[in-house]
Amino acid sequence: MAYDPVVFISSTSDDLKDYREQAAKAAVATGFSPRMMEYFPATGHAPTLPACLEKVAEAEVVVVIVAHRYGWVPDDAANPDAKSITWLECDHARHVTHMEVLAFLVDPDYKEWPTELREDYRLVTERKRPGISAEVDRNEEKLAQFKRELSRYFRAKFTDAKSLRPLVSEALADWRRRHPSFAAVALPGDPET
Repeated sequence: MAYDPVVFISSTSDDLKDYREQAAKAAVATGFSPRMMEYFPATGHAPTLPACLEKVAEAEVVVVIVAHRYGWVPDDAANPDAKSITWLECDHARHVTHMEVLAFLVDPDYKEWPTELREDYRLVTERKRPGISAEVDRNEEKLAQFKRELSRYFRAKFTDAKSLRPLVSEALADWRRRHPSFAAVALPGDPET
């Protein structure tokens, strides 16, 4: 019996809400069952690192969306390199569960990206918090490093949220073609592409 493959959608959350929604719509339209933090049970606090990695392990493929924010860095003895949760999810997918990561990176030449959705904007909103300058510097350096690593799994560049949906649809349809056990179902394709 065939079932819809599960795709875990990974990214920072507040700045990429619309992008995550477009990726989820693309997943459904191409016959995938999307999983992302919005679907985690409500507990009143952020999910733990093990809970996030457990959800990644339940998937067949990961779609990661990366723009100009680094995101939550779990303060954990198992995270001495200060990797963001998004980076740790990708590492878990690649190196622990050996699944494919499909990476979508914001086009660095896209000039319309809102200033308030960039890592350095935290210097404005959190300016009175001790250590914020050093944290933002670290996060910007780590974000650049993460993007370099993702270039090995790179699928496409996006600009606005609508531009992401057809790119994710195409990549997931291609993934299904390369995985015959999931390619048996005839799919109509994403009507938005």
